[in-house]
Amino acid sequence: MEIQPLSSLFPAPATETSESTAGDTAQEGVKSFKDLLDQALQGVDALQKNAQQLAGEVATGDASSFHDAVIASEKALLAFQLTAQVQTKVVDAYNQIMSMQI
Repeated sequence: MEIQPLSSLFPAPATETSESTAGDTAQEGVKSFKDLLDQALQGVDALQKNAQQLAGEVATGDASSFHDAVIASEKALLAFQLTAQVQTKVVDAYNQIMSMQI
């Protein structure tokens, strides 16, 4: 599996200068936070499914490489742990915001 750079998640800003098209172009080029989270969760799910498939192949003896299955399993584990840490940080931030007095 190829690792993509973070720059692929954030497109270059729009360079148009007209007022009506610059705002529209900027809105089309930027993904919402929800879309980024959804994409990240789909990536974690894909890693989990790939690891499960390779583990099944190892169990049945159809695997081409035991090492690929172990690597896929570790990638899936790390992605899941990162997701859990991000979820914890988001909940902590939410709790801090909700405890602020206005």
